[in-house]
Amino acid sequence: MAQTRVWEENIAVWRPLEAWPAEQRPASLWPWLAYAGSLTEKLRAAVGDVFHIRVLREGDASLAAEDAHCLDVATGTAVRMREVYLCSDRPRVYARTLAVTAAGARWLHELGTQPLGERVFAEADTHRGPIEVASLDAAHPLYRTAVADARHTPALLWARRSLLTVRASRLLIYECFLDEAGV
Repeated sequence: MAQTRVWEENIAVWRPLEAWPAEQRPASLWPWLAYAGSLTEKLRAAVGDVFHIRVLREGDASLAAEDAHCLDVATGTAVRMREVYLCSDRPRVYARTLAVTAAGARWLHELGTQPLGERVFAEADTHRGPIEVASLDAAHPLYRTAVADARHTPALLWARRSLLTVRASRLLIYECFLDEAGV
């Protein structure tokens, strides 16, 4: 389903992993938030064969200022966007990926129900930039999007974002953990 959407400004404070004081870190989620490898692989190892992806939306969007800054392009730049739930018996993680280049857009378009992490981390030249973490409340647009199709709406969502570079494609990935008690 193609759609065009302008993403609202992110109002959360995104901080690098090391900037979060130990007493503010969610103990059960921190290993997941800080994991630099494929979240798909880690979640699949934790939940087994019930792991699957549920594609929520895929289409065109225009970048808000903060996302444009992360991707080092102009605000309003057209991107390809993909939103999915990483699931076991229920949605565990909401993920949103933004791709600026034609190659990145093609990556997203060709995935179907295949997890992005499965394909991206199979490439030898994949590089993840620094991971930033935020705690989102219901006032944040990313929180509202993440829980819109979920059965459970926690008071806070812990989220991370990072920039993946695969060949010449840069992908901005947001991952919101739908249960603070653990994945």
